[in-house]
Amino acid sequence: MAKDSNAKNLSVFSDVIMSLASDAASDVEGVQVLRSHDPLKKSIRGGGVSVYFLPNEKVTVDLFVNTLYGYRVPVVVAAVQEKVKAEIENATRFRVHSVNVQVMSVIFPNQSDI
Repeated sequence: MAKDSNAKNLSVFSDVIMSLASDAASDVEGVQVLRSHDPLKKSIRGGGVSVYFLPNEKVTVDLFVNTLYGYRVPVVVAAVQEKVKAEIENATRFRVHSVNVQVMSVIFPNQSDI
């Protein structure tokens, strides 16, 4: 029974950390966090985020993002890493071991926006 309770707690923590990471990354200018869509639900928050629990209350977070054209990718990625780490550590008991940011594509502006 305790094993089921622990698994449920980790599931809740995982959802909370994914939400915190997704929101923090979305706050960085020039970044779009990938979202996944499930036909049964409207959208899954944190679809571009994975959380891995490590010993000693540490976590590793993987983020999948798009960057907007005109922003320097290394600068944006560093800002995402710092913001996600700070948000998770300030809101939970977990320490962040690493934040891995995967830039999937660069979003170019439409011709009408130029």
